[in-house]
Amino acid sequence: EGAGGAGSSLALRAAMVHVIGDIVQSVGVCVAAALIWAFSDRWLDASGVSYWYRVDPVFSLLVLYSSYGTMSEAVHLLMAGVPSDINISEVRSRLKAIPSVVGAHDVHVWALSASKRNMWAHLTVSAGADSASVLHAAQRAAADFGCDHTCFQLESEGHICAALHCGPPDVAHDHSHA
Repeated sequence: EGAGGAGSSLALRAAMVHVIGDIVQSVGVCVAAALIWAFSDRWLDASGVSYWYRVDPVFSLLVLYSSYGTMSEAVHLLMAGVPSDINISEVRSRLKAIPSVVGAHDVHVWALSASKRNMWAHLTVSAGADSASVLHAAQRAAADFGCDHTCFQLESEGHICAALHCGPPDVAHDHSHA
């Protein structure tokens, strides 16, 4: 399924896991009820309460197990983590391969949803570079990585980035939030 398809929607996957979990739990409750009914005269404590309550943690663990993947993906998405199929070093190399680009730093890629990705980067360009062609090439490279929205800052060669968090050009300090 492609981007934006039913298989890529976190909400749809979470709903599917929830429905399947409800079905499994309903079947489990029916089985437990049948067992308690069939063996109601056995496995009782001194006050007459069935020991079957000990099975409850099994269902709790089943719920935790079935929702762990969805929860970890949701947390990764909320923390603006780099999508799992993106290699920041590969993105940086691709951006540096653009004609007139001599360096790429402060490279960020993150997902807003399963089908919406953003990219930003600072690109150091050689003197006299055609900024429009560099920007268009960077946007095409971002699109190849599935990024819909981009923000590229072009800096002249020899320029030291003025942003407080940004160091000299081509210093690797990309943020993965992994």
